[in-house]
Amino acid sequence: MSITKTGNARYRARLKSGRAGVASKTFDRKADAEKWLAREKTALALGDWVDPRGGRETVGVALERWRAAREGTVAGKTYREEGYALKSLPAVFSNRPVGAVRVADLDGLFAAMVKRGLARSSVSRFRNTISSFFGWAVRERLIARNPASESRVPRGTGTEHRAEVYPFTLEELRALHADIVAKIEDRDAADLVLVLGLTGLRWGELSALRVRDVQMVPYAALRVSRSRPDGQAVRTVTKGGTDRTVPLVADVADVVAPLLEGRAPDAPLFPNRAGQMRLLSNWKRSTHWDKNSRGRRVHDLRHTAATLWLTSGVDAKTVQNWLGHSTAKLTLDTYAHWLGTDADAAAIARLDAILGDAGGTRTPNLRAARGRTSQ
Repeated sequence: MSITKTGNARYRARLKSGRAGVASKTFDRKADAEKWLAREKTALALGDWVDPRGGRETVGVALERWRAAREGTVAGKTYREEGYALKSLPAVFSNRPVGAVRVADLDGLFAAMVKRGLARSSVSRFRNTISSFFGWAVRERLIARNPASESRVPRGTGTEHRAEVYPFTLEELRALHADIVAKIEDRDAADLVLVLGLTGLRWGELSALRVRDVQMVPYAALRVSRSRPDGQAVRTVTKGGTDRTVPLVADVADVVAPLLEGRAPDAPLFPNRAGQMRLLSNWKRSTHWDKNSRGRRVHDLRHTAATLWLTSGVDAKTVQNWLGHSTAKLTLDTYAHWLGTDADAAAIARLDAILGDAGGTRTPNLRAARGRTSQ
């Protein structure tokens, strides 16, 4: 029997998966036991069932298991930063059962962090870490839903520094490349400015490229499937989590082609002078990046490629794939303000027609208005 009457006139419902019992609960009324059992059977059949005992594990204990599972599967820097972030978790929170954490609890935690003066961007990163943890807890069937997915970080004061998108124009990119070529002896290092600025590669992805990652048919392109951030081992997964193909425009194809001749398939595509994978720190030093970059970060070369593609008419879905973004929405959210709209163009054209051309010619209406003012 799935529902039995106990000695104290209560009713115990037992949930089974096949012949194995997986959960049980006691009720005062038989009708309540039947409702619970029906609900749990449905969840079990749909694959949504969560063992109620799983949610009793404390957040602190579950976090240790999650961290152990993460080691070696994410970038070393990400793993370390997650560890630093989790030190901010109050002890009272760590000692709470995973299943007892609610959206309101996380909202209060994030609000308290902002109130203490932490930058909103830092709290947002902390929220992302917590959300990853609770997402893992859902997959482990400790809980049914991720409470962090519905939580929000307060706006705060808005005074913290934010790293903004600051791309080069194509003219600026070419000028930067020419400046560096003229100032250093290592032409291969200088050419990486064009490679980064016209492919949108992250530095770690560029460093990990091998000769075999270049394809020439049906068009010149790079197959991006690995990453090697400074000071870390090569990872066989990119930050976006999926492999992608990035086509090469003629400028980059001209740089890449000579690097393929007579070289082993597994050799680094863009090696340093010792034939090894390049380090970003060494490359920045050899190109005098801080002096020559016109105030940009190396990552702004990736933003340069994205904005060049979008403003040249490449559709957002294609740009998403070339960049390795998870969604086209992420691509548009990041770069939409650089594109403008048809409405913007129409409004500017109308204003130009009213104000006259660059030579100062004005429309009759404006001349008439000026004349009336002077009378």
